[in-house]
Amino acid sequence: MEDKEILDLLRERAVGFTEACGIRFVEASAGRCLVSCEMGAMHRNPGGFAHGGLLAAMMDVAAGAAAIFAGGSARPITTQNCDIHFLRPVSGPLVLAEGVCIKAGRRCAVVRVDVRENDSARICASGTFEVCYLDT
Repeated sequence: MEDKEILDLLRERAVGFTEACGIRFVEASAGRCLVSCEMGAMHRNPGGFAHGGLLAAMMDVAAGAAAIFAGGSARPITTQNCDIHFLRPVSGPLVLAEGVCIKAGRRCAVVRVDVRENDSARICASGTFEVCYLDT
């Protein structure tokens, strides 16, 4: 499947929770996905920084999308486990989460996800997600 087809399919399926959070698909290919969110008041915690729940949601979306197409074609998935480290506060206004599939097996995949703000190289949060394939 071509990168443009993957990105178009992800954008088409971005409904419900993903859409309500304002998470957008920026780039996607087999085993990789970049999502973004333009932070508004609803995305911030009382301290004015990105809410940890927003970052976790963005990371989960990026990890899932990277794993879905890791083998080149879409496979149904669910997140089985995640380990997230919040390294520094995110003030925005743009938040980016990039998921890269480290290993895609027959039954599960492992995806590393890093969060950055405003196209900075500085990582603000990092996590590892284990995704289970539901078609096995």
